Amino acid sequence: MLPQQKIGSVPCAVGFSLFTWLGFYKKTSAEDELIHTIKHCVLFIQRYDYIKAEQLLHVALRQAQQMQHQLAITYIYDVMANLALEREHLDKAKDLFVAVTQRIMADGATEDDFRVVHISTKLARISHLKKDYQTAQMGYEWCLEKLEKIIKSDPSEEKMKLFALAEDWYGRLFLDTNQYEHALKLMTDSLEKMQSVSDIEKEHIATQMNDIGTVCDLLGKTDESLHYFKEAIEIGKKLEMELGTMYVNLGRAYIKKKILSEARKNCGLALKIGVMSKNKDVKEEAENCFQEIKRLN
Repeated sequence: MLPQQKIGSVPCAVGFSLFTWLGFYKKTSAEDELIHTIKHCVLFIQRYDYIKAEQLLHVALRQAQQMQHQLAITYIYDVMANLALEREHLDKAKDLFVAVTQRIMADGATEDDFRVVHISTKLARISHLKKDYQTAQMGYEWCLEKLEKIIKSDPSEEKMKLFALAEDWYGRLFLDTNQYEHALKLMTDSLEKMQSVSDIEKEHIATQMNDIGTVCDLLGKTDESLHYFKEAIEIGKKLEMELGTMYVNLGRAYIKKKILSEARKNCGLALKIGVMSKNKDVKEEAENCFQEIKRLN
């Protein structure tokens, strides 16, 4: 029996824009310094230097507290929460997101406010990652219902991006609980929305296509899985992504179709990548593919 195709990782931290929160107009020198500090925090996060980012966030928080700038304090808590979620420090992320929600609702936000829905989506994701699937499902359902209403009145890219992310995460919950048809529907709906948003990274689109191909494979929809794996690889080639796992997935799909020449070719490409990049997992998976091809010859 063939092993299952590999599922990629999905980024967690989709935060708010700096000036959406802060509302600085005529800035003092202290506000300039605070903005400079926060921008450096975000830069460290983008570079995956999470330790420096966290250290600097505490500096920024002290600055904001000294200024008694409540919006800045709330924003910094939000960045801290997103960083904790990205690092899968789930209890810490939950506490921070709850604190942010309490602060913005104390300032007049309602449960229909986009910021509240945004944070609620993250809280559902945290429950999901903690395997509290019932709470996560209720959270995702609530958020998607709110987002549908929000998008009817404001179909902006920012709103559509969160809708796509929520659908993707909800789809992955169904994937984790072996409800593959539900997973496929939500993940393909999410992909369609992602492709309409200009600032979604192409790497994420490629990963999403690979993962949808995997779900199709689990459902026995091999022709559809071939389509998604090929599309993922074509995008990945242009971006110089690490494609070893995608070639393994494509090779396995061809094995299921008994098209062994194509299976051999793609597993060979995966093996080459695994050897050259010293990726033991990809190398081992490619070798397993060749063993399966031998058994079928």
